[in-house]
Parts: sequence; C-alpha cells; structure tokens
Amino acid sequence: MKKIVYFFFFFSISLAAQSFPVAGKTFSVKYNPADKKIFTKDSKLTLVYAFDYWGTKGFASDGPEALFQNVLNPDQGRKNEINMSATDGIFSAEINIPDSAELLSYYVTDGTNFDYNDKKTYTSYIFDNSGKPVKGARFRNIDFLIMAGADNETCIAEIENELKDYPDFHLARFVLWDKKFNNAKSFDDVVQLKNDFEEEFNQLNKKYPNNYELLNAQGRIYYAFQSALSELLMPHYQYATEKIVRIAEQIPEGKRASVVQRIFEMNERQKKSSEFNKDIIGKPSIDFEFVSTKGEQRKLSDYKGKVVLLDFWGTWCGPCVGEIPNLVKAYEKFKGKGFEIISVSSDLMFNSKNEDEFKKFTEERNMSWTHVLDDNNKSIHSLYNITHWPTLYLVGKDGTIIRTESELRGESLEKTLAEVLN
Repeated sequence: MKKIVYFFFFFSISLAAQSFPVAGKTFSVKYNPADKKIFTKDSKLTLVYAFDYWGTKGFASDGPEALFQNVLNPDQGRKNEINMSATDGIFSAEINIPDSAELLSYYVTDGTNFDYNDKKTYTSYIFDNSGKPVKGARFRNIDFLIMAGADNETCIAEIENELKDYPDFHLARFVLWDKKFNNAKSFDDVVQLKNDFEEEFNQLNKKYPNNYELLNAQGRIYYAFQSALSELLMPHYQYATEKIVRIAEQIPEGKRASVVQRIFEMNERQKKSSEFNKDIIGKPSIDFEFVSTKGEQRKLSDYKGKVVLLDFWGTWCGPCVGEIPNLVKAYEKFKGKGFEIISVSSDLMFNSKNEDEFKKFTEERNMSWTHVLDDNNKSIHSLYNITHWPTLYLVGKDGTIIRTESELRGESLEKTLAEVLN
C-alpha cells in the first residue's frame, strides 16, 4: 500500500493533466490554483520545469534539503520556463518532451509566490508509446522520492521495478544493492546480502559476458559490502584500541610488547592530528619548500593569489587512486580560474615506488599538476600531522585553509570549487 500511496502522491496531486508525458510528444500540464490556494484564478503563472534532474550541487547522501537546493539553484541550462494560460480557472501549458527525457519535474510561480509541492516539485515519469515508463524514469525518481522523505524500502522498491522492465540497466543495479547494504542492521544481514548479491551476479555475468558496465557495478557493490562491514565493526575496533592504549599506559616504555607499542604510538599520532585539525578552517597553512618531480624548486607560499588543493596521497592507497578521476576532471575544469593542485606523495616514505615509477604512474593518468615526493623523514607530512591517506586541504588565495577533506572528495570537490572560485 505504501508504494501505491507514494506513486500517486508524486504523480497526480493537484494535477488535472489529461495524459501522461510521452517521449517525443507534446504534453499539456494543467494546474488548478484552488487545490493549494497559493494563487488565484487571476494570477499570471509560469511553469518552471526540468527534465531528469535540476542540478548536481546537492547529493542524495546529504538529505532532502540538499536535493531541494538543486531546484532553487539549478545547473546552467537545466531550467526551462513557459507562461501558463487560464481557461475557467484552470491553468495550462504545453511542453515538448524530448526523445531522450526520462523524468519531468516542475513547479509553478507568479514571480513572488511558489508552489514547490512541499519542497519536492511535481514529478512524472516519461513514458514510451506503449505506456511503459522509459528506461531510467524510475531510477531518476529516486532523488525526488528522497526529497519527499521516502524511506530506503520505498527507494529499493522503485529501483526493483526499474530493473524488472530493464534488467540491463546495471548502474541502477549497483544503487539497488548499495541501498540494501545501507539497510543492513547486523553482521549476519550483511553477509546474507553479500551471498544473495553474488548469486545474482553469477547469473548476470553469464547473461551479459564481458559487460564492463555490469563488472563496474559488481566492483562498486563489493565496495558497498566493505563499507557496510566497516560501519558495523568500527565500534568494536575502536573499543579494542582504547583497551590496548589503557593497558599500554600501565607499562613503562621499553617494556611494552611491539604490537602494544605500535598501537599506542598510532593512537598518539591520531590524537595529535585531531588536535591539529581542530578548528583549522581560517588558520594559516604551514609553508614548506619542495622540489617538484619536474625539478622545480618552490614554496607553498609562492602560490598565494591562487586556490590550492593540498593533496596528501600515495599510489599504494586504494581510496587515493579512486580519487584520481575526480582530481583530473576538477583540474581540467578550474585550472584556468586560478586553481592549482599540489600532490604530496608518500611513495618514497613507504618504498612503494621510486621516482621514475612514480612519474610514469602520474603521466599515464594525465595527472598534469604539481607533484612532490616527500622524503623518508616525512618532512612535509609531519608538518601537517598526516595519519591517513588521502588527506586534503583547500588553501585560499590568502594562504589560509578554507576547506577540509569532507568537502573535497568525490563529487563534492567540483561543487566546493565552484562555490569558492565563482
């Protein structure tokens, strides 16, 4: 029953449209101001609409309000507007549905007041000529369900319906399993989900052999499995660490077992790092001299007047390597707007790669910004108390630290740079 309620809640509240939007055809949107009483029959109304999505600044992981900000501040070229005409108190507007459209989202305004449909917009699938939602319609709807406050089960049901009609939509399959793992409440739940997922993909790999989209989805689902395990086990790991540290404090230095000493030292470094990063926003960055892998002798302070991403990483670090496509994309997009990257590698510190191997690695991946190989004394790493990789800081034009890691990884990086540089 819940799924049915959500469907009609999205599809027909306050709408009097006589047909469904069909790809490649004209669709008449009708609006009755008496339903919401935000406008009157004498209002001059504008229909504001977008196909598929409004913007990319807010993410589903950030919650409904962040997604609604995409509606208020859409990406360039996403928003369309058309004046509505009134007949017998019912307003209407005709819009052309592109062949490639998957979802229609819109709201109504008189320029002063707005009907955003309770901050979720009015939303409809795009249908094909047979009356079936086109591929991607229900997948696109997930963000709007989240905007409306739908729970994970409702989103899972929506993706399952998408996959019933379009079983080769492998990106949707990854999102489905990611949400299932997010729903897991116990270790046994996570393991059972992993078994179910592997059973499903054994069949899918036979049906779609050598399908890179499917294989990428499979790899990403294993990562979701890892994340779910980490989320469940981390409290136990932290508990054990705290116990070891308390024990180490009772033993004089030099008398501790090597593993006890190692965990004690690691804990001390993490405490020091936490203290260093406490209220770091607005503090001056720590200047340092370096010789880049191109032989340039520079200082961080030489970059004043530019926005600099300070990136502590290593080729041995899986999450670091996973960030490379985001860094490449951001650098290409913003380097002409006063943006630079200084990547400080730990490869020599940990004997992961020599200088020639490191240069080859970065060149093959089009990492064309400034690179520094920190020395065995961890000279630059020690200045910033680095205890995990990647660690990222965004340094403003005046040399102060203006953003930290949570806003500089994944898709958040471009969003942050757009805000800072624009």
